[in-house]
Amino acid sequence: MRKRPLGLTKSPLGRLKSLIVISDWISFSEIARPADSTWLYKGQTIQSINNASVIFIPVDFSRLIYNTSSYILLYGAGIYWTKFSVYKQTITTDTRYISGLVIPEEKWLDNHFNTEPFVFPPPYDFMIVGDNLQEFSFNALRTEEESTGYVRRAFGRGIILAQLVFPFKEPLVMLRKTTESYEEFDSPTAPMRVLISEFAEGKVVNEISLESPNKKYEESTPGIRKIQPNLLKIFPEKWSNEIYLNGLRREISIISKDFAFIGAPLILK
Repeated sequence: MRKRPLGLTKSPLGRLKSLIVISDWISFSEIARPADSTWLYKGQTIQSINNASVIFIPVDFSRLIYNTSSYILLYGAGIYWTKFSVYKQTITTDTRYISGLVIPEEKWLDNHFNTEPFVFPPPYDFMIVGDNLQEFSFNALRTEEESTGYVRRAFGRGIILAQLVFPFKEPLVMLRKTTESYEEFDSPTAPMRVLISEFAEGKVVNEISLESPNKKYEESTPGIRKIQPNLLKIFPEKWSNEIYLNGLRREISIISKDFAFIGAPLILK
């Protein structure tokens, strides 16, 4: 069994509460996109997109107000993963790692409560399976000593396997390997990268906003309309305080390690 790094919280689950999956990011973020729109990858037209999904482990959230519209900004560690065909019978995958997720509050609430998702009874009432957005509680997989705990854990394990592991094993493994290393989420100067479903009343739709320029990261990927270093322009108040940013990076670093050494082994064992 892997040793848990020093500095993590003493809770059996660390700071892990839930894992969010957006199974079809294109439909979720671009409801009004024309059907004949094309996606490009390295200058080539994409024949088909088999999968474009988001897996995100939140550590905290805040509410943003733009004019009269409200948005949810989630902080944490996550991955945007897409599988697509450039030529017939040629499957390619591409990823972008993200540390933030912005969703209109109305869309967030609709996908949790107003689209008839399957909501499980206690103790799994924090597990929600909707059409595009699912949320899974890590507590459902936590080891329990009492005899009934094993039945509950088996039930929770079945849900996780059917709804999470089987359809999203590849990006889960990629996210695990990345959070185990010290590259994407652990550097004191790691830049924030925020995936935006929609913001500013439709002025920003389906974009990844970067804190600083990164030519490799900014290369186009199927399913994302734009990737550009405009985070300070879009959210100037959030990213102008260096003390706040350093604290946020530390929280993201901790949650990424909690996932790597606690959450991922529970899910993928």
